[in-house]
Amino acid sequence: MSSTRMRIIVVAVVLAAVLLYPFEKTLVPETRVLVVTKDMHPIKNALVRQIWQDYSLERSGHEEDLPTDAHGRVTFPKRTLRAPLIWRALGPLASIAGQGVHASFGVHTDMFPVPGSGSTTIYSEIAEPQPGEMVFK
Repeated sequence: MSSTRMRIIVVAVVLAAVLLYPFEKTLVPETRVLVVTKDMHPIKNALVRQIWQDYSLERSGHEEDLPTDAHGRVTFPKRTLRAPLIWRALGPLASIAGQGVHASFGVHTDMFPVPGSGSTTIYSEIAEPQPGEMVFK
């Protein structure tokens, strides 16, 4: 086998490996949330819902409800997805083919307190939001 042919084979194998390897992608970073009353008293056991989906790579979305702690805080973990580079390129085209003009692309996320979740207001404490913390009143 000639060295030129061997190089072409090696390049093709490396290219295929790079295109098919499922690299990790962060969809939503870790998010810290504080749930308080209008006068900044923390709300314990309030459910907060996080919804996320990468419309370019996933056919269905995800959601998780987490309760706040005794200080009205909850931390949602980083949300990731593993997908090969080839699917990242072809996924949006598949979305267009399946949904036409109604196709959506990229990451969509939402977060909100769930009403009527059996929460308790802690009136003996005033909450101070931390830098980078999302606050729901």
